[in-house]
Amino acid sequence: MFTNRYLPFHMPNTFVQLGYQFAARFLTVPLILTLAMAPLAFANDEESLSEEAVAVQAKSAWENGAINGEIDSLDRWIQNHPHSLALDKLHGDILATSRHPQDAVEAYETVLAKKPTAVDVRWAKWSVLIRSGQREEAIAELRQIARSDSQNPLIYLRLAQELRKLDRLEESLEPYKKAVELAPDMLSWRLGIARAHFDVLDYPSAYAEVQSVLEGMPRGSPLEIPAQDLLTVIIGNSTERGRRFNPLPASEVKAEQREEWALMRADAWRLFDAGRYKEAEPIYRRLLALNPRDPTAGHQLGLILLELGRCKEALPFFRAASNLEPSDEEYSDSLFRMGQCLVKLEQWSEALVYFQVLYDAALESEKSTKDVQLPPGTRVLDSKKLARWIEKVRPHVPEADSMLSGNPSGSTVVSQEALFAKMAAEPIKPQKPVEPRASLVGRDADFSWFRFVIPASKVMRDDFPTGDHEFIPVYPGDSFPATQQEIYLVFGLVTASYDGVTLTAQCLLETSEMTGEQRSLAQDKVIMSTSDQSGYFKLSPPKTGWNPGLYRCGLFEGERTSAYSQVDEVRFRIINPPQS
Repeated sequence: MFTNRYLPFHMPNTFVQLGYQFAARFLTVPLILTLAMAPLAFANDEESLSEEAVAVQAKSAWENGAINGEIDSLDRWIQNHPHSLALDKLHGDILATSRHPQDAVEAYETVLAKKPTAVDVRWAKWSVLIRSGQREEAIAELRQIARSDSQNPLIYLRLAQELRKLDRLEESLEPYKKAVELAPDMLSWRLGIARAHFDVLDYPSAYAEVQSVLEGMPRGSPLEIPAQDLLTVIIGNSTERGRRFNPLPASEVKAEQREEWALMRADAWRLFDAGRYKEAEPIYRRLLALNPRDPTAGHQLGLILLELGRCKEALPFFRAASNLEPSDEEYSDSLFRMGQCLVKLEQWSEALVYFQVLYDAALESEKSTKDVQLPPGTRVLDSKKLARWIEKVRPHVPEADSMLSGNPSGSTVVSQEALFAKMAAEPIKPQKPVEPRASLVGRDADFSWFRFVIPASKVMRDDFPTGDHEFIPVYPGDSFPATQQEIYLVFGLVTASYDGVTLTAQCLLETSEMTGEQRSLAQDKVIMSTSDQSGYFKLSPPKTGWNPGLYRCGLFEGERTSAYSQVDEVRFRIINPPQS
């Protein structure tokens, strides 16, 4: 058995499974069985066993690691008893954890052909599709789940978010509306609808949605700042004009050229989001050839080159993007990436200027929001992180003391003369406001660390011969009974962890957002090591148990759970078991 010591630190609570030429670990039972032990009795007596007994025995063997023989015996039993939906579902679950995603999908489809309303099977199928990168098929499955679970607002919210990730912005509006219709008290979701309208250039509808939030929120609500910020964007006091806005004047491009550019953007984003950078690079270069004034394409091409280790090539694209009226977040991120590239190239003085500009903006933002409770999801510049970069660069810049007065960990002031001298040769905009807007529902496709985050009842670890591992959700879904012991948030990162990184999850009842009360009900943290690309959070129930309702989990970089460190979010709900 291979044991990887670089695991999330809560991994001592694991149980293990072996199967199909791999090692996988379930929670709570150690791996002590061999592949040959359990199947014997099952194979000898399978004809005499009932469906329930076969399911219990096969499931027990699966969870204890002896499944190779069980799969064959289970296949024979299913062939002889073709109406056994429970065993077909179990067969799919086993295949889903055995590196056979397509076989698992086919097993689930066998069940769904006989029982289309089996929501648990549809969630299991969706989980396999989303983990294997089949996003279009996963969207179709989410639509089927929505038909079967039509009163669940979270399924519509997830559907809207997944549609946005595929740049199907127009289609995302209807599920957003349905989610709010089913959960009218979720005012933050209405800001998501406003952003969705804005991105398809329906500015009047976006304005009306934000106004309804401002009128409906209680006085002093933490939603007031992001609502006002979004309103400022909508009425035009920002460089952002929505994702469907064409920054290329019609007079500068032919109709067929504009059509090719528009069609390619979604394909380019899908490759970028999947981390397939080598494939994405030529597409982004083609996008910029068609439209040199596309700041998003320039920024993302710079990120691609950075991921491919080609910093020197990335710099011109970040610089160009920062001059093409990008969004505030793209602008500040471009400055930060340029600073990182310059550090790698040992161009210390230039790097110091970029970090200093961002650090000053961070201090100004923190000062203006010092006594304001920011809502979950608000993303702001992290002055402490920027101060660490300044301290890293400072020893390499002899004139640093004349440029900076004070300690970056405190109040740092830039010498304007020195700063302007350094910036004179750089095509940047130091006067541009760079504090990021609130990270609202609907901005998920633009900024996310995670390829997926899947709530599940259990989790399994698959160990590869190379020493890598993958965590696999078992019994996934977004709804759990109040009697649920643990809930697992199984995630895959967009790119592998570049260093030892702590990630934290903190969950609360979402209805408390309206009053600003943010009492954490469940939380966990994991430590990701270099090259890790998947993990999970384990959420234990509160001392008083799970209360029915909608739960929102903020996902944070580091151990601090604040607006400064939040990187994503995920939701699930707790429901009372049906009355018998």
